[in-house]
Amino acid sequence: MKNEARVLDIARHFHSQTDPRLHEDQGPLTIVAGHGATIIDDLGNHYIEGMGGLWCASLGFSDSRLADAADRQLRKLAVYHTFNHRSNEPTIELVEQLAALAPFENARVFLVGSGSEANDTMVKLAWYYHAARGHADKRKIISRYGAFHGSTVMGAALSGLPHMHQSFNLPPLPVIFAARPFHYFDSLPNETGRDYATRLANELEALILAEGPETIAAMIAEPVMGAGGVLVPPEGYFRKIQAILRKHDILMLLTKWSAVSGALETGSAARRSAWSRTCFRSQRGCRQVTFLSAASSYRTRSTNASPTRRTRRECSATDSPIPVTQ
Repeated sequence: MKNEARVLDIARHFHSQTDPRLHEDQGPLTIVAGHGATIIDDLGNHYIEGMGGLWCASLGFSDSRLADAADRQLRKLAVYHTFNHRSNEPTIELVEQLAALAPFENARVFLVGSGSEANDTMVKLAWYYHAARGHADKRKIISRYGAFHGSTVMGAALSGLPHMHQSFNLPPLPVIFAARPFHYFDSLPNETGRDYATRLANELEALILAEGPETIAAMIAEPVMGAGGVLVPPEGYFRKIQAILRKHDILMLLTKWSAVSGALETGSAARRSAWSRTCFRSQRGCRQVTFLSAASSYRTRSTNASPTRRTRRECSATDSPIPVTQ
């Protein structure tokens, strides 16, 4: 079956983030089993999977509690939607547990199937928010060079990765880019982390003023930039840029908290700070909304997890609104 599966994969499977010509020559690395942080390929080779799948297997690759929970639910009600006032008991239980993790009251949870979908939804609702307030021209989204925000059309447009734009000939979309927070490579000689964060905030404001604040809806950012190099922002970075965004009535969208918590032990702190933000909390009384991918949500429900609190990250509970995705 090994050779047959390899041939079928090359012939029929169109992989994401993969060069199809190179795949025809090399074929797939086929994983057949896993336990803990270890995966096993079809030749019996064992690997330590440092990325946790795509940062979504923080409980390992064959957790019996997850398997048992899935088995029980699949036998009772395998799937049902939540459109048009529909709901179901697992969904209600899940959103209750997720809302309880939020460090603000009256949180609401919007469940989606992937991080790309969550980011698309955040952008769409950011546009809706501004239009509802009479500012329909606020449509541009600020992203950052090196960021990854998904593989859909909008997710790719938001990603600061040139190959995702050039290869697919993306149509013009209202996305502009700011600098990545990479103090080690991008700071000036003898520039401290705090001074570097101040400079990035000033550069961000200059970009906003050049584009016109009245045309910008939101800025999207990862608390720790993943695909861009696992970049931890310098001290004070998020506080400083949020002050600039608040000044110009620009929402901030925080994305990929599950990627951080899955990949890094210190991610629990980032997860806590991520929960503290929403793009629809404002002085005008708009609702708080938290976006989560289904994979992250299911993991939390199945383990009845609660956030651990170690160190306080830059996004404190007193900063400006940020919505959460994946």
